[in-house]
Amino acid sequence: MKLGIISDIHGNWPALEAVVRQAKKVDGFLCLGDIVNYGPHPVQCVEWVQKHVWSGWIVQGNHDRALGLDEDPRCSEPYREMAAAMQAYTASQLNFQHKEYLASLPVSGNLLINDAKVVFFHAAPSDPLYAYVPKDDSRQWSDETVFAHHPDFLLVGHTHTAFVRQYGETTVINPGSVGQTKDGSRGACYAIWDGYEVELCQADYDVKSVIRDLQPCAPEPIVQRLSKILLTGGRM
Repeated sequence: MKLGIISDIHGNWPALEAVVRQAKKVDGFLCLGDIVNYGPHPVQCVEWVQKHVWSGWIVQGNHDRALGLDEDPRCSEPYREMAAAMQAYTASQLNFQHKEYLASLPVSGNLLINDAKVVFFHAAPSDPLYAYVPKDDSRQWSDETVFAHHPDFLLVGHTHTAFVRQYGETTVINPGSVGQTKDGSRGACYAIWDGYEVELCQADYDVKSVIRDLQPCAPEPIVQRLSKILLTGGRM
């Protein structure tokens, strides 16, 4: 089995399209949450996930929960104003069924692939929706593998930064963000995994078209800040 691992789409349809097009030989996609917010295309992204990601192969992100239940996504301080503005826009675009779907997503998942135990969360086992654990925090990631009962593979998103690290018997995989990278790259990030080897990938997409679509979604200062993040790969 060849699995595409995606996370943090954030309403960026051209980025998601580029990943799907480039990863066309995968047998399926596993989604680590945050389908919506920040981007101008929430409906297209939610409906693609509903159609193409199997039940049991997706977990809820903090923005999914926020849109589904009209809650605060608890973003870090630099992103709060942008998240609030785009949450208002996103809520106006999604219908009741979209929001009900986002609210109903589980916060954790587990699979058995090639006799390997796989567990997955949006953020981290100790706090599935909101924990922010940097990729270089080896001590915390070691603690997270203990919290998850030492799976063979632990899949997470949330930080928008791709990495593959080994902690004891557990391989931790973060595919990065499809729709809003924070590692200095402009591509849509994802991972390909065959149950043994992991490949971190990027797909090029038309960033400027997303910026054009953002124009009517929020006040100009918000659009400018979001545009800069997309153009610089997370540098504000």
